[in-house]
Amino acid sequence: MADTSLRPAVEVVAASGRELRIVDGHLIEAGGPRRPLGHDLPERGVELTVGPDGYAARWVRSSFSLPAFARMFAGGAAGGALFRLLGVPGAVLGAVVAVGIARATRPTPAVDVDPRVTVVEDGPDLVVRSASLPALMLTVMQLTGAEGPVTVSPVAAAASGSSGVRLDDVGGLEDVVAQFRDVAVSFRHPDVMARWGATRPQGVLLYGPPGTGKTMLAQALANEIGGELREIRTPEILDKWVGNSEKNIQRIFAEARGLREPTVLLFDEFDSIITYTGQAFDAAGQMINAVAGIFKQEMNTLIAENPNVIVVATTNFPDRVDASLVRSGRFDLKLAVPVPSRRARADILTKLLRGLIARHEQPGFRMFADDVDTDALATESAGLTGADLKEALRRAQLDKAMQEARSGAPAGPIAQADLLAALGNLRS
Repeated sequence: MADTSLRPAVEVVAASGRELRIVDGHLIEAGGPRRPLGHDLPERGVELTVGPDGYAARWVRSSFSLPAFARMFAGGAAGGALFRLLGVPGAVLGAVVAVGIARATRPTPAVDVDPRVTVVEDGPDLVVRSASLPALMLTVMQLTGAEGPVTVSPVAAAASGSSGVRLDDVGGLEDVVAQFRDVAVSFRHPDVMARWGATRPQGVLLYGPPGTGKTMLAQALANEIGGELREIRTPEILDKWVGNSEKNIQRIFAEARGLREPTVLLFDEFDSIITYTGQAFDAAGQMINAVAGIFKQEMNTLIAENPNVIVVATTNFPDRVDASLVRSGRFDLKLAVPVPSRRARADILTKLLRGLIARHEQPGFRMFADDVDTDALATESAGLTGADLKEALRRAQLDKAMQEARSGAPAGPIAQADLLAALGNLRS
């Protein structure tokens, strides 16, 4: 039986010749945590969020990245020359110059602001706030000069890229997600933790087969705590020169101790970055042991010195990780992320499909046919991971796009048969 819940609810608001489509707007809780929204808004230079007091939209009026632009003037010969010439730090001058260019790049159009909306300047950007999402968005459309419809969708925001994924968007891992929610709650309420003398986990180890969503969970946790994800990769630590690997791991933790914003420090493929050989007979083994030893020392005191940071490590091979590296006190949660069950695969497919529908469907264009049945697809995809299911959907989308591109005629929506064929091709 086809799953009718795949197609999201759409509210259309039109005013002054402009149209706003709010997809699954009823899922947004204004009293909940700050969460990103948006569909084609990022391409218009707009970041839309929801918080306890309503909605806020930041319109970036410049195409420049201010931090990157400022870094052009900071340090090195250019920064030193500017400092000597003008007597101000290069980074400060760079920021001033960038702001000046941003203001001149995109002037603010005249807007008749709805009385329910406030518009204020914040550096080179405009910030628009309102308790009414339609009122705020129609103001944003006037500011950006949007001619056609603008779609706002919390589902699409999560599906459009990993940076926006939330725990709500993770399918088929209820137990793991529930524990991650508890970690996020403890992170957001340090006052309660302090009153009870409680210490939240400072490290989480995720282990399981490839493609089961371990990295995505770390990204979702970062978004749940309103923070950033800082991913540590092998080349950032391991170095062929004697002593450099040890210095690299010390530098990474020194930087982590200086962070003032909530941060998830992710060691992806942990077993290939930090390991332990036991008795070392050569220089390489000694270096590996030294790095592991420094990692253990740093983890012993990280949460006490900076409660803004939580460490997440992922591995496909938990048996390769020495127990002393991930003992309690360093990694307090050790969670298995298994290959999804049939029920979990149906949940994953439902969330993936809803995200694609919310992001891509427009009036007159349907991406998926009404006969799509996620339960049947889950039955036919035994043994596949979430990454495999996402790849099957990508292939079905590509087949339809190529069919339309070759023929020049509109292709019909993706049907159940198309998805079953994509799963079969993936298996073969």
